Amino acid sequence: MNWKLGLCLLVLAACIAAAVLFLHPGPKGPAPNGASVPEKSTVPQPSVSGPPAGLPQGTNQLDGRLHRALSDLGNGMASGKARQGLAELKQALAASGTNAASAAIRRFLDSKDDGTTGIQFKVGAHGALDGAPTLRTFLLDYLGQTDPAAAAACAREVLATSQSADEWAVALRNLAAGDSSADGRALLEQKTSELLQRQDWQQDPSVGYLEAFDAAVYLGGTNLVPVLGGLVQKKDNQAVAHAAFLALDRLVLAEPAQILQALETDPNTMQGREMTRADYFARADVRDPQQRQVLENYLLNPRIGPGEIAQFAGIFPNANYMISANLLTPAPTPDPAGLRARDAESLSAVQQWLTDPRFATIRPQLERIQNRLLEFARQAAAK
Repeated sequence: MNWKLGLCLLVLAACIAAAVLFLHPGPKGPAPNGASVPEKSTVPQPSVSGPPAGLPQGTNQLDGRLHRALSDLGNGMASGKARQGLAELKQALAASGTNAASAAIRRFLDSKDDGTTGIQFKVGAHGALDGAPTLRTFLLDYLGQTDPAAAAACAREVLATSQSADEWAVALRNLAAGDSSADGRALLEQKTSELLQRQDWQQDPSVGYLEAFDAAVYLGGTNLVPVLGGLVQKKDNQAVAHAAFLALDRLVLAEPAQILQALETDPNTMQGREMTRADYFARADVRDPQQRQVLENYLLNPRIGPGEIAQFAGIFPNANYMISANLLTPAPTPDPAGLRARDAESLSAVQQWLTDPRFATIRPQLERIQNRLLEFARQAAAK
């Protein structure tokens, strides 16, 4: 064979072998002397995390991110790690945009999947959660902060189907904040009343269940006063009784004349909790003619026993405030100057009652109030 022909055949064979290796590369391994084998392409490829195995075809990246969070929680993640994971999830949701995040959250909620975080339910500033016990409550809270209309629509589904008191608490907040229609308010009152009367949730009340009582304060009015009064009477369930007490107290602060009138008209509302009722009436501000009239009717009511009147005398005018973060209503902010003016007017009213023969039967209690308020005035003048 001519050597040129042999050389050509060798070159041709080498080309064919190179083509085969290009089309069907073998497994990669370390090069001799530890050198790395260069990739065929030098164009950087984006790092895209797909959805976990087993998710339906068409699941997008954000859906996958939500299900990975669920999987992480299912693997027994500690609460500290869970907080970090939820913070990272919040960043991913925020980066995706409101519409995409809302759609992904609603798809996840529709799946009914959930995972526990080990974090206690806690209300922070402006009604947002500082702690969410489950992934679903976290997502409901996030939706309420970022897309109120979608959150209100989702709340209707939760209130119709969910058996979680914590989810109801956030859903009631989302419904109130995102749906101001008459129908939305009617549903809010209906579901708040239903929550307050759920005996299964009362037996071992979650923090979310107790926080949800704030929806009654947000609604205002007297429709839920009998229900709250009944719960205040639960001496065998201090957590529920205290939550109802606080809700009624904030109602009195918000609408004193109306709520106190309801309590005075129906004494059964606070049966067995007369000392608590005295504390509520001690909040009356006599600078308001309507409140003063309600208070005088209460003091002259023959059904009010001496023990209750003594309780009233020991605290009127009641200026004790419970400061807390609430799901829907702002915490009261006492004004020192206003409280001093109220004390002065209360002293004037008491001195007038002491000269009124209608109040003769409670004169000792009125004198006790007078002496305390005179001391307040003396201390204020000395400053």
